[in-house]
Amino acid sequence: MAPETKILLLVCFFGALALAAPWIAWKRLKALEAKFGRVLLVRGINGEQAAKIILLRGEIPQVDVDESHILFADNYSPGEPAIKLSSNIYHGKRLFDIARAARLAGHALQHRDRKLGSLASWDAFMVLWGNAWPLLLVALLVSHGRPLITMGLFTLVAGTVTLVHFLKHAQVRDAARRAHRALAEAKLLDGHPEEEIEAAFLVTRLDHLALPFTKTWMGVMFR
Repeated sequence: MAPETKILLLVCFFGALALAAPWIAWKRLKALEAKFGRVLLVRGINGEQAAKIILLRGEIPQVDVDESHILFADNYSPGEPAIKLSSNIYHGKRLFDIARAARLAGHALQHRDRKLGSLASWDAFMVLWGNAWPLLLVALLVSHGRPLITMGLFTLVAGTVTLVHFLKHAQVRDAARRAHRALAEAKLLDGHPEEEIEAAFLVTRLDHLALPFTKTWMGVMFR
């Protein structure tokens, strides 16, 4: 086998891993949901209340917390500004619901400190990419030309997009850290072992890593 072919095959392998990364994150998320997902918050508040408490403590009460019925809810909209929560999280009283709502409030804190950056725009692009890449891959496979080179270029693009997504994820980690600290300072996490709390905030981060799968037609069909 020629060295060039070996390199292309290696690129394709890493590209395949990049494309599978959101699904792998989703599988890890589901495992945590199965283990800890039924744990209710001891303090008894819901996702809406948790987000509002963080916003009030962060002195940004002007940020709304809205219940959203659209398919792709659960995001922070800096233009309004508002936190959009799905009904399950808005009314939810599970520890995971609270952590998810709190992480979005953490993005509002980043916005307050001018550290939000372009995360919202990037996430919208990742949803678009997650919907488009399977169709693009099929189109490339049925096209004429040199398929190995075409696949190599495609997987190189896929790997680059995934790498940038992981780099952007630093903002999500920071938002989760801010949310964790705010809830802890408000003593809303009292009564929960550290293992449960860590799992809840890990899930909020996995939500973001799994975004190109969960918020696409593939996620709707196969999860």
